[in-house]
Amino acid sequence: MYSSSNPSPRYRQLLGHYRLMHEQGYHRRVGDDLVKIAPENTFNGFDVKRFVYSIRGIIRATKSRTILDYGSGKGQQYSEELTRDGTVLATSLHDFWNVREITCYDPAINRQFLSRKIRFDGVIATNVIDLIPEEDLPWVVDTLFERAEKFVFCNVAGFGAPFNLPSGENARVVRKSKRWWVTLFKRANERYPGRSHCLAFEETRKTFEGQKKKSTSYIHNCPGLILPGPKVRISSAIEKSQ
Repeated sequence: MYSSSNPSPRYRQLLGHYRLMHEQGYHRRVGDDLVKIAPENTFNGFDVKRFVYSIRGIIRATKSRTILDYGSGKGQQYSEELTRDGTVLATSLHDFWNVREITCYDPAINRQFLSRKIRFDGVIATNVIDLIPEEDLPWVVDTLFERAEKFVFCNVAGFGAPFNLPSGENARVVRKSKRWWVTLFKRANERYPGRSHCLAFEETRKTFEGQKKKSTSYIHNCPGLILPGPKVRISSAIEKSQ
């Protein structure tokens, strides 16, 4: 059985790929184009901005003040103003979420993880969990719950990532159904009761015109959580672990 101190050979291999990409950059699909991303802009962390409202909702519902961003990339998302469509929403994500402290951790950057004695009100992991080998997901997800005092927020997708690894393989190495992910997180929550969790599941659906369109559904067990935005589709809440 694999663990944080004994990850699978596949995990170590993928981690090596990401460290190389941080150093050398990579190519990312943007529309129909393949764009070269410079090393200094590789995995800068800005993808978390797609979920800032949803994360703010669970922070408010749980009255959280300290956050761990697991798989944060370079952490540049926390050193700039938060903008949307050219409008400044807040001077920083700290202010937008109204939290006291945000700690960044990324296994491709940080060689050692934080002491097990350190806990946070909330743990977020965006655009990272489904990039981890399936055989390592139990201990990784357990780590998220272990470090959280109040909530865990993650997003996953059922389609390929917009970039490949140096090996040529698509970076999203785990593509499972929404039910599969819900079961994984529910079982982890049962091992670590007293926390809430919210899972954002992204998938592609066909419109009446036959075009593919991405949609996101949120499955959570957090009392009082109201997720914002007209485009958000909330699935039935799962039973809160006791």
